[in-house]
Amino acid sequence: MASPEPPDVPPDARGVPSDLTQPPASVSHLRRYVSLRGPNTRMWMTAAYFSGALTLGFLVVVGSTFWHVLREETTVGSVALWASAGLVMFFIGPGSNVFLVRGLPQRITRQGISADSDGITVLQERKWWFPGEGTFIAWPEIRRIREVHTGGRRLTYFIEFALDTPRTAPELPSWAETAESLDLDADPDAATQFYVQVPRNRKEHILRMVERTAPLPAVVERTPPLRRR
Repeated sequence: MASPEPPDVPPDARGVPSDLTQPPASVSHLRRYVSLRGPNTRMWMTAAYFSGALTLGFLVVVGSTFWHVLREETTVGSVALWASAGLVMFFIGPGSNVFLVRGLPQRITRQGISADSDGITVLQERKWWFPGEGTFIAWPEIRRIREVHTGGRRLTYFIEFALDTPRTAPELPSWAETAESLDLDADPDAATQFYVQVPRNRKEHILRMVERTAPLPAVVERTPPLRRR
C-alpha cells in the first residue's frame, strides 16, 4: 500500500550525504542506526595482513639474494631458485597490495542505515582516502520500504527503497542496485527505485527501525515468510 501523496520536498533536502560521526543537524530523540558491516570486512582485513606478510617476505628474499650474490656465496642454480621464489611472492604480495590499498578503506569503513525524525540516511563513511558515499532521504519522499530477496537455494537479501521524488545516479551510492541489475520488476509508480544488499540477520532490524521511527509506519511493506522446502 503506497503512502499518502507527500508534500513537495526542497531540492537541497535530497541527495545530501550525512556524516554519522558527527552529531545530527536537527534535534531528534528517535535517531537509530543499523550497521551493515558484514564478514567481508574481516575477509579484507585478513587479506591485507596476508599480503603485508608476503611483501615483507619478498623484501627478505630479495635482500638475502643480493647479499649472498655480493659475497659470492651463491651458485647459478640457487640464484635462479631464489629469484623464482621472489617473483612469485612479488605478484602475490606487493602486486596484490595495489588492489588492496585502493579498495581496503571502502570495505572496512563504517557503513549502514540510520533513521531519525527527518528521514533515512544510507551511508558509507569517509575513511582514509575513500571520500565516503551515501544519500539522505526525507520521510515525505519515501513511497515504500520493503525486504526483497533474489536467488534460488542461496538467497541474497535487499532492502528496497521506492521514492516519489526523482533521483539521478550521482545522487545515489555507487553500490546501490537497480531493478534492472537484479532482474526484478520495476515499479512504474515510483519516481526512483533502488536496492541495498543487507545481511540476512539485519533485514528485520532495519524494517523495525523504520516502523518505529517513520511518521507513517505504513511505508514498510512486509514480504510473506519464505516457505522452506
